Amino acid sequence: MSKKRFLAMLMAGAMALTMTACGSKPADEGGAADGGDDASAGGAHKIALIAQHQTNAFQIAIAEAAEAKAKEMGVELTILSADQDAATQISQIEQCVSEGYEAILFEPVDPDGLRDAAKSAADAGVVMINIVSACTDWQNCGISAVSYGNNVKAGETEMQQVAELLGGKGNIAILTGPSGDAGGLQRMEGYENVLKNYPDIKQVVAPADCQWDTAQAQATVESWLSAYDLDAIVCQNDGMAVGAGNAAGANSGIVIAGVDGTPDGFEAIKDGRITGTVSQNGADMAANGIEAAVTLLDGGKLETTEIITDNTWIDANNLADYE
Repeated sequence: MSKKRFLAMLMAGAMALTMTACGSKPADEGGAADGGDDASAGGAHKIALIAQHQTNAFQIAIAEAAEAKAKEMGVELTILSADQDAATQISQIEQCVSEGYEAILFEPVDPDGLRDAAKSAADAGVVMINIVSACTDWQNCGISAVSYGNNVKAGETEMQQVAELLGGKGNIAILTGPSGDAGGLQRMEGYENVLKNYPDIKQVVAPADCQWDTAQAQATVESWLSAYDLDAIVCQNDGMAVGAGNAAGANSGIVIAGVDGTPDGFEAIKDGRITGTVSQNGADMAANGIEAAVTLLDGGKLETTEIITDNTWIDANNLADYE
C-alpha cells in the first residue's frame, strides 16, 4: 500500500471519528480485509487498531503490517490514530466497544491512564491486545497479550554500540521522545544501565524532548553544535536521528544513533548522515498482535501472552540484509 493511499485512509478514519463512528471502513477498501464479505454478513472478525499517532515511518510500517496480516487472515480491520492524546484514545476504545468490535489492538498513549479503558473493554467481552509499548501492570487489567519490543534492551543495545564506537570516552547528547512516554523512559533506563560502566562518557547537555519529531531534533542539534563539542548524539527514534544527521551533515564524524529501523533511518545510514539504528521490528509487533487476536477469537490458546521482538543493531556493515 502506498503512503499516499495510507494517508488518505487515515483522513477518512479521522472524519469517521468526528462523526462518532469508530470505523466506517476497514483498512482494505473492498469492505472486509479479505477484500470480500462485510463482517456482519460474512462472519469475518471485526478488529480495530488504535495507534498512538501516525506521524513517522515507524508508525506507518505498523499500520501497513497490520493491514497486510488482516488481509492474509481474512478479517476486517479499521485503523485509527489517537494523535498522541490519551483522552482521544480512551474515547476511541469506548466507541469501538459500542460498535461491536471483537478485538482491539492498541498502542497506549498513557500506559497508566489506558488501564481502566482496557479493563472495561475486556469486561465487555472484547479481546484486548496491547502492542509496541505495554500498559503498566498489563497482566491485571484485562489485556489478553502484549506484542512489543524490549525498550530497555533497545536502549542498552544502542548505547553500548555508541560507547564502543567512541572507545569508551567522549561527549554525548541525548534526544528523547515526549516526556513521560513509557517507551522513551524505558530506553533512557537502558542508556543509564550502560553509561554507568563508562565514566569517561559525559552528557554535556541535558536530554532534549523533541517529541519524536525530525524538525524539532534538527533545530535542537543545530543549536547544540554551535555551543558544544559533541562526539555522539543518541536518539530515541530514527526520526530524531535523521534530524540530528541533517543538522550535522553527512560524514560529520559525530556518531549519531537511532531506534526503530525505519526506511528513513536506513536512507540516512546509506548517505552517512547517521551511524546506525536499533531495529525492534514494529511491523512484526503489529502482525503478531493481529495473529494473537484472531487465535483467541477463534477459540485457540496462545503459546505466550508476552510476544517480544528482537533488537538488532543495523549500520552500514549489515544494512543490505534488512532493507
